[in-house]
Amino acid sequence: METNRVVEACKELNDQSSRSHAVFELKVAVREGGSATTRVGRFLLVDLAGSESVRLTGASGLRAKEGGKINTSLLTLSRVIKQLGEGQRSGGEAFVNFRDSKLTRLLQPTLGGSARLAMVCC
Repeated sequence: METNRVVEACKELNDQSSRSHAVFELKVAVREGGSATTRVGRFLLVDLAGSESVRLTGASGLRAKEGGKINTSLLTLSRVIKQLGEGQRSGGEAFVNFRDSKLTRLLQPTLGGSARLAMVCC
């Protein structure tokens, strides 16, 4: 996993700044007794890249484009979380657009549905 991580110094930020999100998934399958039924659980650890400001980072060209994609995925994730919360408040099934980002599409089974979710922000 670490080999796929892109790290590059920006003019104004940490020289080990991560240029991407990282997702670690652990799947656990349990078969009870002689039953043919298998229950499967997913545990996701997600490390989100920080939002990027071209003004603060001094990034240009490809690095500025990467920063834009990071910002887009973070914005889409915040929209999805907001839409999920609004659906619960209204008591109905509201449309939630998971399609606008690879990150939200990957997290869709965890964010929507009957999953338990704990979020820790630092």
